[in-house]
Amino acid sequence: MGYARGKCARFPKAAGADAVRFAIARDSDQKILVSFAVERNHHPHAQGSLEFSRAAGKFAASESDPLLEKQAGAYVASYLRRRPVPA
Repeated sequence: MGYARGKCARFPKAAGADAVRFAIARDSDQKILVSFAVERNHHPHAQGSLEFSRAAGKFAASESDPLLEKQAGAYVASYLRRRPVPA
């Protein structure tokens, strides 16, 4: 998404985040732990982690934002294309 707030007419006025950053915190045989940081107005807005099950091919039950989970899923899919088995 970048930092489009106030610069792009199509950027939703009620949007909570300007940018989301992801990183693989841990990769084991069965689970991948994805850390995330949400930014708003160039400052930290929220942070946390999501646990992805390799066996189920999806995130463990969570109360996270569905959009955040979808973005994290795309990040994990890209990671798995590069590293299909844990190091």
